[in-house]
Amino acid sequence: MHPQHPGEEPTWAALSPRHKALAAVGTTGLGLGVLALVAAAVLLGVLTIGYLSRNLIEADGAGPLIWATLLLLPCGLLAGAFAYPVRLALRLTLPSPKAKRRAEMALSASTTFLAALFVETFTPGLHVQHPWLPALLTTLLIALANLATTHLEARTNRSHNHP
Repeated sequence: MHPQHPGEEPTWAALSPRHKALAAVGTTGLGLGVLALVAAAVLLGVLTIGYLSRNLIEADGAGPLIWATLLLLPCGLLAGAFAYPVRLALRLTLPSPKAKRRAEMALSASTTFLAALFVETFTPGLHVQHPWLPALLTTLLIALANLATTHLEARTNRSHNHP
């Protein structure tokens, strides 16, 4: 263990067992907190889509909404697996960066739409009339959230770069 200079961050090896345990507990708590926030945001999204599409979606209680939330990740991965060959082909064939960016945005929206259709199809206890309408609503809401996030990031970067 090398001597620590004033103002230098301690390394993991330089920490005492007590500090290592505290750091592990703190990191675990932070990770669980972030996971809980993400799960709450996803559940809020599912509830929003369910509310806005209440004439098209019929659920057998609250259980299907929890199932839909749990199925979002596997259905998103499945949709991404279907879209990956198309994404790769577009990256390799499109000549301009602008065309690649637009194709990437369209493919991302298509993947979201497909994932929403999978969630509607695979969720037990969920009965959907015209499943493409809630899937389209989901895609539009996620696209709007992405645009808002991009706008806020650009605004934050501009404010930090220009005092």
